[in-house]
Amino acid sequence: MQLKTSYFNPTLFRKNLMRFWPLWGGASALGALAPLCALAALIHEGFRSHSMQPLDMTAIYYEVLHYAVPIISLLYGVLCALAVWNYLYNHRSVSLYHALPITRKGLFVTNVLSGLAMMLIPYAVTGGLMILISLLGGLFEPVGVLVTVLGVLGLSFFYFAVATLIAFVTGNPFAFAAFYFIFHFLAAAAEWLVMELMSQFYYGVSSTYQGVLDFLSPTVFFLDYKGLNTHTEFQDTVSPDGWVERTLESVTLENGWVIAVYALAGVVLLGCAWLLYRRRRSECAGDVVAVGWMKPVFRYGVALCAAVTGGTLLYHLFFNSFQKGSTVMPLPMAVCMAAAGLVGYYIASMLLAKSFHVFRGSWKGALASVVAAAAVCAVIALDPAGVKSWRPEAGELESVSLSLYSDYGRSISAGIADPAAIQRVLDLHGAILEEKPQLDSDGNRYGHVYLGYRLRDGGQYVTRQYALSYSDGLQSEALEQLRELACDPAVQEANIFPMSRDSSVTARVTGGYVEEVYNSQTREFENLELTPDQARELEAAVLRDIQAGHFGKTFLADSGEEEDRAVYRGKLSFYYSITQKATEVYSGETYGDSESIVLSIYCTETLQALEDMGLLDGTRRLMTQMEYQTMRQAGDVQDGGYPDEYDEYLYEYTAYSHDTAGLSGGYAEPGDGPDSDF
Repeated sequence: MQLKTSYFNPTLFRKNLMRFWPLWGGASALGALAPLCALAALIHEGFRSHSMQPLDMTAIYYEVLHYAVPIISLLYGVLCALAVWNYLYNHRSVSLYHALPITRKGLFVTNVLSGLAMMLIPYAVTGGLMILISLLGGLFEPVGVLVTVLGVLGLSFFYFAVATLIAFVTGNPFAFAAFYFIFHFLAAAAEWLVMELMSQFYYGVSSTYQGVLDFLSPTVFFLDYKGLNTHTEFQDTVSPDGWVERTLESVTLENGWVIAVYALAGVVLLGCAWLLYRRRRSECAGDVVAVGWMKPVFRYGVALCAAVTGGTLLYHLFFNSFQKGSTVMPLPMAVCMAAAGLVGYYIASMLLAKSFHVFRGSWKGALASVVAAAAVCAVIALDPAGVKSWRPEAGELESVSLSLYSDYGRSISAGIADPAAIQRVLDLHGAILEEKPQLDSDGNRYGHVYLGYRLRDGGQYVTRQYALSYSDGLQSEALEQLRELACDPAVQEANIFPMSRDSSVTARVTGGYVEEVYNSQTREFENLELTPDQARELEAAVLRDIQAGHFGKTFLADSGEEEDRAVYRGKLSFYYSITQKATEVYSGETYGDSESIVLSIYCTETLQALEDMGLLDGTRRLMTQMEYQTMRQAGDVQDGGYPDEYDEYLYEYTAYSHDTAGLSGGYAEPGDGPDSDF
C-alpha cells in the first residue's frame, strides 16, 4: 500500500513553538501593555462617559498600522526567521535536521508555518485584548478592525518571507542580519549615496533625498505618505452658545492595496526561498554567502559601496584643503574611490574565503574593481545627463520658491507664480551657472540662493542651492540680476505679505503698531498703536513702496555699516483677520495673524504716510541702527527698562493676534510674521 507524503510535521511545529516560547511570549507580554493602558484609561474615565467614538479608535488602528506595524515586523520578523532557520548556520545542526525522516519540503513548510505562527501570536494577543476593550467601551467598529487585521497579516507575511529568503542566501547568522537590513534599505541608501556624490561634483545640486526608489525599500515606503496614509474627514457644528464642535465623520486607510501587492511579492520571495533551499548544500553552513552565483555580486557590491563611501572620506581627509570652491576635484576623487574600492574588494574576498590569504591570483578582480570605481567617478564628473546645467523653461513651471541670503542684508523668502518674476529667476539661474568660477571661489563676500521649482507635469519639485563666495567689488551679471530680483515687486510682495496674499485665504487688516519710535523728549522708545483705518492706509503705502522697488535696496550692501545707515530700528506690525476659504473636505476657519515689516530710508511712501498721520513729527522719529548704536554708546538713549537683547527678541519673534469684530484673540506662534527684506 502506497504511503501518503506529508509536507507538514506537527511534532516539529510544536517543538519550534515550545523551544522559542520566550520569543513570542515576551513579545506578547510587551504587546499586551498597550491595551492594558487603554483599559486603565477607560476605567479612570468611566466606560460609557468617555468622549471617544468608534471612528476615533479606527483612526488609532490605522495610525498603528501605518507607523508601528512595519517597524515592529521589520525587527521581530528577523528574530522569528533566525529562530526557525538557525540550524542552517551550524554544521552539526544542519546535518542532524537533514538526517531526520522529514523531507526538505516538509522542513520548509513546517518551519515557515512555525515562524509565521510566532510572528502572529503577539499580534493576536494584542489585537484580541484591544477588541475586547473596545467592545466594553462601546468603541468597536468592524470595518476598521477588519482592515487592520488584514493589514497586519499582509505585512507580517511579507517581512517573514523576506527574512526566509535571506536566511538561505547566507550560512552565517551575523551575515544574515546584515543582509536582511541591507535588503530593506539598499535602494534608499543607494539613492542617497548617489545624490550625495552628485552634490559634491555639481555646483548647486543638493543631496536632498527624493525617494524615487522608495518602493524598493519597503519599510521606508510604508512609513512615507506615498505608501500608507490615514485620511480623516471632520464635520464642524456650532452649538447655540457659539462653541464649535468637531466630529469625526469618516476614516480611510489610503493606499491600503499596497499591502496586498507586497504580500503577493512575499509569495514570490517565498517561492524563491524554496528553490534556494532545494539546492542548498549542507556544507555551506558558516559561509558568508551560501549561493555560488551570488558571491561575485557580493564581492563587487562591497567594492562599489566602499569606493563611494570610503573614497569620499579619503578625499575629505587628504584633498579637501586643496579644493577651490564647493565642488570636488575629479582626478583626486577618482584616485580615492579606486583605493577605497580596492580595499573593499579584498575585504569581501577575505569574508568569502574565511581567510587572509586572498592576494595570490586576484589581480584581475582587483583591477576590475579599481577600473569600475574610477569609471563611476568619471561618469558622474562628465555629467552625461546634464544635471548640473539643468534649468527649466518658464512654461514648464507652476511656481517657484525663492530664498535669498546675503552676508549683510536680511533674507528674502517668497513663493512666486508671476510669469515675469519667474523668468527673472530663471535668468538669474543661468547667470549663476555661467559665472560659477567667479561666484564659487574663496572670496570675502558670501550669499546663498535657493531655488525650488514646482513643475506642471506631475507636480515634481526640483531644488537648486547655490552658495556664493566671491571677492569684494566683483563685476558680475549674476549679482546685478540678484540686486534687481531683491527689489522686484512680485518677490517683495510675496516676501512681506506671505499670509495675507495667499489665494486660499481672505485677509483683512484690523490694526497694528509702529514699533520702536524714538521720543526725543523722554529719550525712550515708544510703540504707537494704529487704528484700523491708519493700518489700512499704511498698508497701501507699503504696497506703493513695493511697486516702486524701494524694498530690497540694501540686500547686497557692501558692508554692515552701509546697511545700518539705511535700516531703521523701528518696525511696522499689522494685525489681520484671516479667513480660510472652505473646500470640499474643509469647512474653513477665521483666526488672527500678524506681519512685521522692517523699514529703511528708501521707503519714502511709508515714511510720508507716517508723517501725514502725525505719528512721526519733530519729537517722534524713527532712528536708524547706526544712529541708535552711536547714541547708545554716548549714553543718550534709554531702552525703557529692557535690555536691548530682550527688546530685539520681543519684537522680532513674538506676534500678537489682535481681537477685533468679536474674533477670539491670542498669541500667534513665533515666526508667524516675517520681517521684510530691504
